[in-house]
Amino acid sequence: MGSTEEPERKRRHLNDNTVSPPLKKQPMAPPSEEKKVDAGVLQYQNTKLAQQLDVQRTEIHALEEKFTQLKSKQASYDDTLIAVNRVWKELVVDLELFAIKANAPPHGLRVLEPSGTAREKVPTQPPEQTFLHRLLETGATESSTSACDSKSVEAALAFRRASTVKTMTNLVQAMDVQRSKTEDLASSLRERLSSDEAGWLLKRADEELRAESAALHKSMEQLHLKYKQIAAEIGLYKDAHAKDQSEIARLNGELEESAGELETSRRKLAALRSQKESVAAPTTPTPQATSKSEHGEKAGADKVTKETRELEASLEEAKTLAARRLTELQEALQTQLNLSQKLQHMQDLLGEEQSILTSRPYLLLNDQVQAAKNEVEKYRTSYEQLQVERDTVIKRERELILKMETFEAARKSYLLANSRIAELETQLQQCMAEKDNLQLRLDESAQVKGKNETVSEFKAMVTCLHKEMGMMQNQLNKYKEAAHEVHSLRAEVYSLATICERKALWQSDGTKVGSTVCRGVKLRKSVRLAIVLYSYFPILEIGPVLDVASARAPPTLQQLSYAAYSAGLIGCSFRLLKAPPVQTAEYQALSELYAGRLAEVTTLKEEVVKLQESEQELKLILEMHGRESSDPRDVMELQEAECRAWAQVERLKAALNEHSLELRVKAANEAEAACQQRLTAAEADIAVLRQQLVASERMAMELQEALKAKNEEGDAYISEIETIGQAYEDMQTQNQRLLQQLTERDDYNTQLVGESLKAKQALANLESEKQMLVRRFEQAHASVDLQKQRIARHEEQARLYLEQLNKATDESRLHTSALDNARRRTAEVEKEVVLSKAALEAAQKTVEERGDKIVEIQGELEKERFEKRRVQEELDALNTKVSRLTSYHDGNPLVERLQEELKEYRAILKCSVCHDRAKEVVITKCYHLFCGPCIQRNLELRHRKCPGCGVPFGQNDVRTVYI
Repeated sequence: MGSTEEPERKRRHLNDNTVSPPLKKQPMAPPSEEKKVDAGVLQYQNTKLAQQLDVQRTEIHALEEKFTQLKSKQASYDDTLIAVNRVWKELVVDLELFAIKANAPPHGLRVLEPSGTAREKVPTQPPEQTFLHRLLETGATESSTSACDSKSVEAALAFRRASTVKTMTNLVQAMDVQRSKTEDLASSLRERLSSDEAGWLLKRADEELRAESAALHKSMEQLHLKYKQIAAEIGLYKDAHAKDQSEIARLNGELEESAGELETSRRKLAALRSQKESVAAPTTPTPQATSKSEHGEKAGADKVTKETRELEASLEEAKTLAARRLTELQEALQTQLNLSQKLQHMQDLLGEEQSILTSRPYLLLNDQVQAAKNEVEKYRTSYEQLQVERDTVIKRERELILKMETFEAARKSYLLANSRIAELETQLQQCMAEKDNLQLRLDESAQVKGKNETVSEFKAMVTCLHKEMGMMQNQLNKYKEAAHEVHSLRAEVYSLATICERKALWQSDGTKVGSTVCRGVKLRKSVRLAIVLYSYFPILEIGPVLDVASARAPPTLQQLSYAAYSAGLIGCSFRLLKAPPVQTAEYQALSELYAGRLAEVTTLKEEVVKLQESEQELKLILEMHGRESSDPRDVMELQEAECRAWAQVERLKAALNEHSLELRVKAANEAEAACQQRLTAAEADIAVLRQQLVASERMAMELQEALKAKNEEGDAYISEIETIGQAYEDMQTQNQRLLQQLTERDDYNTQLVGESLKAKQALANLESEKQMLVRRFEQAHASVDLQKQRIARHEEQARLYLEQLNKATDESRLHTSALDNARRRTAEVEKEVVLSKAALEAAQKTVEERGDKIVEIQGELEKERFEKRRVQEELDALNTKVSRLTSYHDGNPLVERLQEELKEYRAILKCSVCHDRAKEVVITKCYHLFCGPCIQRNLELRHRKCPGCGVPFGQNDVRTVYI
């Protein structure tokens, strides 16, 4: 704001100085000392008044804050009053209902109906604006009006209290009359009715009446408590009202004081204006002054007169503007008050909606809500039953999951066996490939002359060896599969046996074991080894559980690892579980069979190793013979070659010396002897291999027979396992059926116990009733004569009762007519509510529009305050000019001062950056003036900022100015 106001003042000041027209030469005499003193005093008083105005503004803001606080307090008080009014209305409605039930006189209810004058006196403002409206409506500054309002409120409260008390007294009287009637009726009935049924009915009616009277007493006590609370709240409201009245009086006094101070300041300003006019009056020039000094003095006097006139004009404009703004504010305040009155009227029309809460349809709806809550409770109980059933279903699902886990374990073992079979098949294919290679080599070696028989023997021996190896490998695979199946069957048998034992424990003790055994073998033994598998679950005991042959010789870790590997369980841990000792012949036979099988397996392994070593030796022999019989020629060619060789030998013998020939013959004989030795050794090896082959075939046949026996044993085990599984399933179904029967029997027993208790209670009641009837029968026999005497009197009372019954029917008709009237009134009230809602919507729309107007008026008020502040600043500037002009006439010559002022003005017109060129360009963002070259140099830079204030600007923000 300051950056934008300063250039505007500079521009106005420059325009005033540059456009001033030349006036006539009128020399100005210096004013008197008294006028100078008066002007200074007035200026001082002006500043004091401005300070006082600021102080008053701050006080006004503080008072506005206090007023908002009081307004919020008043809103809370109004809320309490609304609550009191609502409770009071409910009390009156309850009293009316009680009076109607108690058959009170109709004139007692008339006091509850408000009169027309009282309804007119009811305020029509909203509860949060009643206090402000009361202040602004009938003269808030006068204490008499507030006293009248408080008196009227107190009178209305007293009238309402008196009417309520009167209704209460009528109700109490009616209740007393009704109580006396009921007592008379009860006494007459006691005297008249002698039968047991009539006495029972009378007793029940008496108890109901007593309960109703107790409920009425409780409701009356609650009403008394509410009355005390309301009285305390009304006292607090009165205290707050008195405080508000005192605060309003103080605010009125301060407002009057501020108005008086404003009037005195206006008078002082008028006196200052008259003094300035007298100062501006023309005086006679002195004859000693030169023409140049006269011209300067006339120019200074013209400036002073012009500035004073401008000051007066600005003051007049400020006064007129302030008066106009004051009238506009008063009009806006009046419109706001009118709108608040209309809004209060609409809210009073809608305030009767609280009576709907006590109407009959609302109560019926409340009863329906209670019925719905009861239904919700029923549904909740059914939900809890369904939750219990859900828990049982979850238990069954867990049992199924356990079964599935056992199935998954069996499937995993089956997959491991299949993988082992696949590996063995691959090994068998490799052996077949090696066999084919050896067959090819044997075919090639068969073509050699002179060694067909040895090659065929080697071939037969190799084929027999491969057959024996294949048979032994198959036998080993079969033994492994049989052992794996035996272990799996033992594990399944053990798991089924443990499950059966646990089922038996569950049926006997009623406890459940939480551990899960997936697979096991049930073999009678003294010490068992349990393999705990941590692959499927972190802690889960899984079979197979291997039995040991005897308790005297526990198995080693090597035997356990071999058994686990043969069963397909890899990555298992072992744990010893002690079992009860069982000594049977079957256990000893199985342990001996197991030891024999282990010995056979070890012997077979040793034979396999020996056969592999012999196979390697035969391969070496075959390679050697292949190297020796690499020539593919037939026997005839070999003989011819031999003849040629002998002829050549003869020729060589003849050609060479005798000594060399003898040496060569000896060497040839030695070589031939070595070959013969090799051939004999090979034939001996072949014979040994044939014997071994025959022995291995014999052993293979024995192993096949043993394998058949094992297969038969496995089939027997499988059939036994199937029978055990079927028996387990039958036992499980039987257990479920028995459990269901037990639950049904428990339910039936509980029902029988409940029925027996009910029967006992009914029997006790009947016995007590029987005793009472016997006593009454005896009393009736004793009082037969008395009853005969009272018959006439009872007949008269019956006539009276008939008359009372007729009266009651008439009163019921009156009640029905009153109910019809109430229904009509409710229909009318509903229509009025609909109309009031529509009117409220329209009023809300108008209030929103008025609120927008108020916001606009507040914005204009802020603008006017800003303009007033600017006028005040201009007034201060003019006062400084006046003081400076008055000081011109005190000492120094006027021409020098004017020249200095002219220099200052020229310095103002020059650029503040280079101080050489005149101002030609203005920046529209901050309105600072500079010369063209300086701004052009700044525009060429990347970061363009104003040299005076540093505000960034662009090319479009620069405009030329002509001064």
